[in-house]
Amino acid sequence: MRGNGPGERPPRGGGGRALRRALAALAAVPLAAGCGAGAAEEPSGAQAPEPPETTAYRVAEGEPAAEAKRAAVGFLEAVLNYERGGGDPESARERLRAAGRDGAAVPDGFDLLVEDAAGSAQVVYPSLGGLTGDRASVMTVVETSLLRGEELTSAVRTVDVRLSRSGDGAWDVTGIASTGGAPPGDGADGSPPPAASPGGAAGEVLASERITLPDSSRWDVMAGRTDERLLRMMLDLSAEHPISVAVLTSGHPVNVFGSDSVSNHTRGRAVDIWAVGGTSVSDLRLREEEGPGGPVRALMELALENGATEVGGPWALSTPAGASFTDTVHQDHLHIAFKR
Repeated sequence: MRGNGPGERPPRGGGGRALRRALAALAAVPLAAGCGAGAAEEPSGAQAPEPPETTAYRVAEGEPAAEAKRAAVGFLEAVLNYERGGGDPESARERLRAAGRDGAAVPDGFDLLVEDAAGSAQVVYPSLGGLTGDRASVMTVVETSLLRGEELTSAVRTVDVRLSRSGDGAWDVTGIASTGGAPPGDGADGSPPPAASPGGAAGEVLASERITLPDSSRWDVMAGRTDERLLRMMLDLSAEHPISVAVLTSGHPVNVFGSDSVSNHTRGRAVDIWAVGGTSVSDLRLREEEGPGGPVRALMELALENGATEVGGPWALSTPAGASFTDTVHQDHLHIAFKR
C-alpha cells in the first residue's frame, strides 16, 4: 500500500467510514469501547493520530452461505488489526491461531501487512463471489488503515477471500486471490497515470454522491478498465436509487467461479451491487419476498429495460425486456453485465 494519493488516503468522512455509520444497524458490535464520561479532557492542539477504532462485523443469520462469510470476516479481522510491530506474516498467523483459526493461509509477502506500521481493518460487507459444495469466494469490502510514524492512511478494498469446506462442514480460509488492485500509474499494474480529471461517464460516476465505490472499483474506473455502457448503466440505476458497489473488476474472481469461462467483470463489463438505498440486497430480499414493488426488483427490471444482457439477483424475473437469473450466490447482490 502506498502513501497519500489515489491509493491510500487520509481517512475521510465519506467512503467506508460514512457508509459504516449509515449501516450500523446491519453489522456491528463493539470490539473496543471509547473513553467513558469521566475521562480527562484532551489537551488542545494537534494530537498524534491513532488507528481508527473498529467494530466486529456480524454476519446476519439470513445471509446466504453465512458460515463461509463468518470465516472470511474473522480471518481478515484477525490478520489486519494489529499494533505496531505486528504487521509481519508470522505475527498474523499467531493472531489467527490465538483466535482458534488456521494460520497457514497467510502468505509470506502479504501486501496488506506492513511491519513498521499499526494496522486496522473495518469490514463493510462480505459478498459472495462464487460457491460450490466445498469451495467459496467471499469478496469482502473492507476499509484498511495504516499508521506509519505520524502518517495515517486508508483505503477501501475488495478482497477476494478463498475458502474450502472440510468433511465436518466447517469453512476454512485457504488463501487470498486478490487484495483489490492498486491505484493506476503507481507501477503495481503497469498502467499509465490516470487523467487528472476523468471526463464523460467515468467522471460522472467518480463524482456521484449516489454511487458508493470501494477504492478498488474507483481505481478500475480511473484506469479506464470499465466499459462505457456499464458506467452509463450505473448512473441510470443510481438515479432511481442510491447504490453501493461491491466490485467492478479488481477483487472479483478472474473466471466465473468453478469454471474456465472468463468473467465479464474481468472484461470490465459487469458490476456487483451489494446495497440499494443504504440497505443490503440480502436484507431487502427478505423484505421483498412477499411480492413486487421494492427497490431491488425495480433496479433489476430497469437494468433489463436499459439493455443489460446479464442480470442476476435474488429472483428470476421475466419482463418484456428480458429475463434475470438467480442462484445462491446472487441472493446478496445484484449482478448487472453486458455479455459482449
